[in-house]
Amino acid sequence: MKILLATILTVALVVIGICIFKTYKEKHRLAKIVRNILLTGLLIVLFNLVSLLTRFEPVCLVAYSAYFVASDWLLYFLLQFSLEYIGNDFEKHVKKKYMCLLLLADSANILLNNVFEHLYTLKHVSLFGGESYYELVVYWPFAVHYFIILMVAAFCLISLFYGALKAPVFYRKKYMTIAVIMVVLIVLYFITFKSAIDVSVIGYVIEGICIYYCAFVYTPQRLLQKTLFQVTQDMSVALFVMDIEGKNLYSNKYAEELFDTESPLVNKEGITLEQWCRDAYMNQEEEFTKQQTFYRGDEELILKIQLQRMVDAHKQLQGGYFVVQDRTEEIIALRKERYLATHDSLTGLYNKQRFYEKCEKYINRHADKELLMICTDIKEFKMINDFLGTKTGDLVLQNIAIMLKEQVTKAIYYGRLGNDVFSILMAKEDFSEALFAKEEQGAYFSGMTRDVSFPIINYIGVYEITERTLPVSVMCDRARMAIAKIKGDYHKRISYYDNVMRDTILHEQELISDLNTAISDGQLKMYLQPQTSVSGELLGAEALVRWIHPEKGFIMPGDFIPVFEKNGLISDVDRYIWEVACKQLRKWKEEGREDLYISVNISPRDFYFLNIYQIFTELVEKYDIAPQNIKLEITETAIVMDFKRQMELISRLRRTGFVVEMDDFGSGYSSLNMLKDIHVDVLKIDMAFLKKAEDEERSKKILQMIISLSKELGMPVITEGVENAEQAKFLSEMGCEMFQGYYFAKPMTVEEFENRYLR
Repeated sequence: MKILLATILTVALVVIGICIFKTYKEKHRLAKIVRNILLTGLLIVLFNLVSLLTRFEPVCLVAYSAYFVASDWLLYFLLQFSLEYIGNDFEKHVKKKYMCLLLLADSANILLNNVFEHLYTLKHVSLFGGESYYELVVYWPFAVHYFIILMVAAFCLISLFYGALKAPVFYRKKYMTIAVIMVVLIVLYFITFKSAIDVSVIGYVIEGICIYYCAFVYTPQRLLQKTLFQVTQDMSVALFVMDIEGKNLYSNKYAEELFDTESPLVNKEGITLEQWCRDAYMNQEEEFTKQQTFYRGDEELILKIQLQRMVDAHKQLQGGYFVVQDRTEEIIALRKERYLATHDSLTGLYNKQRFYEKCEKYINRHADKELLMICTDIKEFKMINDFLGTKTGDLVLQNIAIMLKEQVTKAIYYGRLGNDVFSILMAKEDFSEALFAKEEQGAYFSGMTRDVSFPIINYIGVYEITERTLPVSVMCDRARMAIAKIKGDYHKRISYYDNVMRDTILHEQELISDLNTAISDGQLKMYLQPQTSVSGELLGAEALVRWIHPEKGFIMPGDFIPVFEKNGLISDVDRYIWEVACKQLRKWKEEGREDLYISVNISPRDFYFLNIYQIFTELVEKYDIAPQNIKLEITETAIVMDFKRQMELISRLRRTGFVVEMDDFGSGYSSLNMLKDIHVDVLKIDMAFLKKAEDEERSKKILQMIISLSKELGMPVITEGVENAEQAKFLSEMGCEMFQGYYFAKPMTVEEFENRYLR
């Protein structure tokens, strides 16, 4: 029997030793406490084994003393474990400092028993067929040790049961397990510790192993499983795990939806998603991430499928798992985003930037191929939007895109550059004017609108790409310049860019590049054309601009003003002349000639680029001149372009004291209705009004009516372009009192003006 008991205790020592060794690998803060429990348990088993096997009574007595001391501290470490492990508020009732002192005293008292034998002694007994054992005989002072053991055990049990009752269900089971085993251990201890064979020792082993298992094995694994289950079930990706043979071990809820057998996902080959994954798992050695398209009926799903393989320390396959993410919306949105980044959303053609990029690459790759850049432009497209609505305008643009793709089939690239401007790159050998003929286009606009029939005239500009180093944008500009040459011509539809246009462009670019220098160096000069009475009496003058270039000499206004009006630089010229005019008025004021005025022109472009009111109020304040001495000439074209806004500006200028003239009346959109609505101070009529008329007498009558009506409305009339005495006479007879023209004086320098009229 002794051999059997010794074998059991030896196995227990090995098991506890293994657990102690494993605690050194744990990083948890409980590892040290659990190790102390296991070490004291190891001592208990060891000394119990010594007491079982020894034949010497003194050795057995020492072994029993060490056994009792280890029991004290095992219970203390159990209490420490229960307080730390459960983490409840019972700890405030435990005074560990005093408990340690009490246990130290008890340990010392037990060790003294080896000398005085005042607590217990040994008695020799024979058991199991005459085998020799030592049995414990205790004296009444040993009750102190009983009391201490019971007190510490009670604290341990209370702490464990208290924590178990307050803990969640998941933790309650393990707390109760440890507590129940401890109860059994304490009962066995008090029943059998005096006997020759102490069964409670096995309880110490079981308690230690249970504590190790609950602290480091059961709780982390079960908690990890529950956590992973909850997390993976609510994931927005499908997750399923396979063993080494490809069997499905686990699938989250989303994976089960994807693997639905009633309406399975299949690819174009008819293979289900589940089968595809299994085949890939069994046949693919490496991990991968792939994008695959599957279908459920007419529904398309774009899936990102990722395979991860799990291997052990020896690189042996243990299993694997798939992560499947539905990227359908993301991919479709990305495709749409990429499409919109390179295509026009209305017509589906390349947008401007993408068209330029594609053409540039093609032109560079085909250096020997003769190519054309073609642009189209719809005549009066703004009127289509204004009169028929933007929906009809959009329909026109869509039809043009359809026409280009269906009729001009040999084009290399199509693009919409903006508004109603389309562009095409095509080989010269494939170009034919018939492709763009009106007859070919008509069918695409016949059903444009049910209520209104509007003629669509599409102008075509062609640039033969001879300078391949030019940016594609410049090539398109040249094709559009060709259109500008025929715009307004009802007979011509196609125009070609040529050297004359190129020379014109170069000339315009030179003028543009020279403008800043011309202003800073004073090359732009203010000329004055007198405005007089019919008798030649000076009333004031109109400021005109002339350019005296140091190399090109005298540049006429007709050469540079239209260029600057086209690109908006006219505003720089106008501001310069306004400043010079105000400076001149200041000089005349100092000379006592405040009766003179200067009229300055305001280009239609100025209203978009400049704050007219602010500029002129600042100028009159800067040069301390009267607002009525600087007259502002505004063309009727500028007024009509934004009628309400210009009327508000004119009213504001007049309230400040400026004199506002309506320039070129009769050359644009003049009407009696305009005279009724426009409140200006002076009406300026161009004599070209008569020259354009086939029936001059009839025009004179209309002119007479306008002059009479304007006088009735309190608007004096000044007529410009008067070239002879006959014109001056009949205009005077009609009631016109102010004149301007070559008959009275040509435009002249300020010095000539002053010498002639002021000195």
